[in-house]
Amino acid sequence: MFSERVKNSFKTNKPIYTEEIIRLFPDYSRPQIFRFIKKAEEKKEIVNFVKGVYYIPSKTFIGLSTITADSVIARKYLKWNDEVFGIYGGLKLQNMFSITTQVPNIYEIVSNNESSKRREVIIDGRTFILRKSRFKINKDNANAYMIMELFNDLNGEKIDEFAKKRIVDFINDKDVTKEQLMDVGLKFPAKALINLIRSNILNEIA
Repeated sequence: MFSERVKNSFKTNKPIYTEEIIRLFPDYSRPQIFRFIKKAEEKKEIVNFVKGVYYIPSKTFIGLSTITADSVIARKYLKWNDEVFGIYGGLKLQNMFSITTQVPNIYEIVSNNESSKRREVIIDGRTFILRKSRFKINKDNANAYMIMELFNDLNGEKIDEFAKKRIVDFINDKDVTKEQLMDVGLKFPAKALINLIRSNILNEIA
């Protein structure tokens, strides 16, 4: 009963939080639910990845599958199904647009689901920096937010033509308009809009 309900409610190899499992069984006490979880773990029907996070494994030729710290952090702070509530920031974001070739060991994330101005968390040995969003991020404004976050983080770094093209291509591919950028930009510090305007990227948006 327990395993079937969990399997019908969650996808294989996707992070599942303890509280989500508990909500599936409103007629049972928490101790009883944890006994169900323990029994399912013993049968390898569910795996505890880190404290408070489980997943339904699949079988591979080398044993049971696993998930990653990145998938856990994305599930909670970036997006889930059709809902978007966070973006990457910092060096990770700059690397995505080739403003820097430095590959960060620590990813920075801006999210609605974080209440601290800045906080570090460690998941399975990986460190992540979490920051609360300036305003609510959703699937309609996330791409514009990402661009303005990028320009807000710039402190004199030069945007070469290759990086500029990647930014323009992203804006056009995601159908981000000048109006969206200006509207989101007004909710950032002034330097974000100043950096955007000075880049001349607005002149190249379709």
